[in-house]
Amino acid sequence: MAKKDKLHCSIGVIVYNEADNISKLLDALLNQKLEKTIIDEIIVVSSACTDGTDDIVRKYCDNHPQIKLITEPERKGKSSAINKFIANAKSEILIIESGDTIPAEDTVEKFVIPFFDEKIGMTGGRPLPENNPRTFIGYSVNLLWNLHHKMALISPKLGEMVAFRKIFDKIPEKSAVDEASIEAIIKAA
Repeated sequence: MAKKDKLHCSIGVIVYNEADNISKLLDALLNQKLEKTIIDEIIVVSSACTDGTDDIVRKYCDNHPQIKLITEPERKGKSSAINKFIANAKSEILIIESGDTIPAEDTVEKFVIPFFDEKIGMTGGRPLPENNPRTFIGYSVNLLWNLHHKMALISPKLGEMVAFRKIFDKIPEKSAVDEASIEAIIKAA
C-alpha cells in the first residue's frame, strides 16, 4: 500500500450559546497552517442555542462550503452532539473542538500528523488560558490548567480538543466525560 502524503480530517465544533466566541473559533479553524493535513469539513453541532450562534454560523456556511451546521432543537447533552458529528463526518480522522476555545494556527496539523503512524488512535493537547495571570481570576485559571497539565503528564487526560480515528459509530449517550469514553473505545479497539 502506498504511503499517504496528506491526511484528511473532519472537525466537529460542539456549541451551546457561543455567539461571543464562534466567529473567532471558525476564523482560527479556517486559517490553520496546513502542510500534511486537509480539513474536509467543519461541522458545527448547535444544541438549542438561543443567543444567535446559529445565525452567525449560517453566515459562515454561506461563504465557506466546508462549514456545515447541524442544529439540535433541544439540548440532549454533549454526547448526543458528538454522536451527531460522528454520524455526519466523512473523514477517517475526526477532531472535536469545544466551542469556547481558540486553537493556535498549527494545532490541527499537530493533532493530525501523529496519525501517519497507524498505531495511533487518539491525540489531544493542552489548553493555554489567555487570562492575565497577574489578576486573581487569571492566576486561578492558569493554576487550574497548569495543575491539569501536570496530572495529564502522569496519567493522560484529554479534553477541550481531541483527535481520533473514526473506528466507532457513537459514544454512550449517558457519558459524562466524552473524551474519556472515546479514549476507552479507542484502547479497546
